[in-house]
Amino acid sequence: MKRRYLRYIGFLLICILFLLSCKRKNEEQVKEESSYNKAKENRELSIWSYYSGAQLEAFKKTIDEFNEGRGRELDFSVRLMNPGSFEDVENNLLALTDKNFTQEDYPDMAFMYADIAWVLDRKHYLVDLSRYFTQEELDAFVPEFLNEGRLGKKDEGIKILPVGKSTELFFLNGTDWKKFADATGTKLTELETREGLMEVAKKYYEYTDALTPEKNDGKPFFGMDDFANYFLVGAKQMGVDLISKDSSGNASYNFPKPILRKLWDNYYVPYIKGYFASIGRYRSDDVRTGEILSYVGSSAGYSYFPRDVILSDEVHYSIDCIVLPCPQFVKGERFAMQQGAGISVLNGNEERVKDSVEFLRWLTGKEENCKFAMSAEYLPVRVDGFTIQTIDILKGRGSDPAMEEALNVMNSHTLYTTPAVANSKNVRNILENSLPEKAEKDRKEVETAMASGLSYEDAIGEFNTEENFNLWYDALLAEMNQLQD
Repeated sequence: MKRRYLRYIGFLLICILFLLSCKRKNEEQVKEESSYNKAKENRELSIWSYYSGAQLEAFKKTIDEFNEGRGRELDFSVRLMNPGSFEDVENNLLALTDKNFTQEDYPDMAFMYADIAWVLDRKHYLVDLSRYFTQEELDAFVPEFLNEGRLGKKDEGIKILPVGKSTELFFLNGTDWKKFADATGTKLTELETREGLMEVAKKYYEYTDALTPEKNDGKPFFGMDDFANYFLVGAKQMGVDLISKDSSGNASYNFPKPILRKLWDNYYVPYIKGYFASIGRYRSDDVRTGEILSYVGSSAGYSYFPRDVILSDEVHYSIDCIVLPCPQFVKGERFAMQQGAGISVLNGNEERVKDSVEFLRWLTGKEENCKFAMSAEYLPVRVDGFTIQTIDILKGRGSDPAMEEALNVMNSHTLYTTPAVANSKNVRNILENSLPEKAEKDRKEVETAMASGLSYEDAIGEFNTEENFNLWYDALLAEMNQLQD
């Protein structure tokens, strides 16, 4: 009886130990699953963007669609971060150090151009995306767009993936143009060349000057936002690369005097004569205030073209927009600027890199890329989206003419991008500021001289000289030489 009782007690102890063991395992499993689920919930990627306005809203909506759909299937999400302007994003990227990567204090992805990517790639901060995409997937991209992201001495690897592209176009206040054209017989075809643009601007200045009793108070016709593009593409149209890359990947600069003189004659000279102007922060602002009639700008900036001219609180009127190809130099080759930052993936945790690639694979799929690009006023980056059928889709959704014209230009011109070499960003900064600052300063002196009684011709004559050009040209070369020292 006693032995049976002991056996019974032993059996109970075994059962109790078994139940305790099961409970502990269950608790550990629950804890482990909870930890795993928490990790999944916290799998959030970050992307730095410089977008604003329509582009920002379009990208926000695109990311939301990914997070609610494909991202949910893959168990991770993407968080959009906007550090500020394009310059702010660039500066934050350039400030990254090895310490940021050690502490995992960096974005998983970021929008960037080739010049910034080149600097980061030299520090081995960027992922070679060609390792994660099949050749078939890469062949789906427009080759020129994909090649912009190939960095290195032999352009091996893909460090930037294109997601949306644009070019430069000519935007014109069609309402006031019609009044001028009807009165003078000027044709839109006269705006096809840079030289023709200058002659039309001269004619417009004289036309508006004649509308008032005062002399030499004509209005400027044209303005420009991106002067680096004017230099680089203009020189390329005339057969010269201002910036190039040698076989070792080093930068080479070439600024022949006759080419620079041509660029000077087609911007500086009409500017000091009052035919061109740059008054507000952007040239679209100058169209809005009635200061100018036209400008060259990004095709992705069509929404910024004003719908009204506002002369005062009491005087304002609606205008329409005519979109034309960017004027080319006479006898020049047909080159057009290729614009639009792509997305790079930053090195780090391999799982996060793979997740970033999956997001980019989704974003550059045919349907999603067309949807995003068009909503952000960009053109798709895939061959199967970069066709005449795209125009038909756009027309079906009430598209703006800038997208259609941009597609036509990019299909009919050779596309140009600034080579990714050392100091290319600094070169662009020099080109961006050198000529417009000189033109604005000298135009003010011309106006001061005329206000003091000097004739228009004599005031212009003091600045429109070979000596003045040589002074500017020598100063430009001196700045360039400092970069090479």
